[in-house]
Amino acid sequence: SAFLMGTLLPGIIGLFLAETVMAVQFKALQPILGGMTFLTVEALGAWLVDFPLSVLAGCIITKKIGTSEPKYGALAGAAFLTVFLLLVVSVGGGLRQFATFFDVFGLGDAALVAAQTARQQLSFHLGVIVFMFLVSDYFLCMLGGILGFNIIRLAYPSDAEES
Repeated sequence: SAFLMGTLLPGIIGLFLAETVMAVQFKALQPILGGMTFLTVEALGAWLVDFPLSVLAGCIITKKIGTSEPKYGALAGAAFLTVFLLLVVSVGGGLRQFATFFDVFGLGDAALVAAQTARQQLSFHLGVIVFMFLVSDYFLCMLGGILGFNIIRLAYPSDAEES
C-alpha cells in the first residue's frame, strides 16, 4: 500500500503539471525547433516534472515503509516512473477520447504534432533516441527516489535507527 500511495499520488499530480507546463512548451517551441521539439520538451519534462515527483515518491514510500536501505529509494523512483507512464498513456491515449476534461490545454494534440514532425525529420533515429531517453529518465527517477529516501533519513533520524 505504501508503494501504491507513493506512486499514484505523485503520478496524479504529475498529470496536472504535465498538462499545464508541457502544452505551453510544445506550442511555443514547435515553430522554432521543428523535429527536435518533442525531444526537447520531453527532456525538460523529465527534469521539471518527473525528477521532483520521484523525490516526492521516494519521500512518501520511505516514510511509510521506514526502511534503512537506499535500494528502496531507487525502487521507489522506478516504480513511480512506471506508474506515471501508465497513467499518461491511459489518460492521454484512452480517456482523452471520451472526456475532454483530460485535455484542457491541448497537450495531446500539441504532443502529437511534435511527435509526427520528429518522426518525419528523424525517421529511424527517433526510436533510438526515445529509447535512450527512456533509460536515462528511469535512472533520473531512481536518483530522485534515492534523494527522497535520504531527505527522510535526514529529517527523521530516529526512524532510521529503529529499522
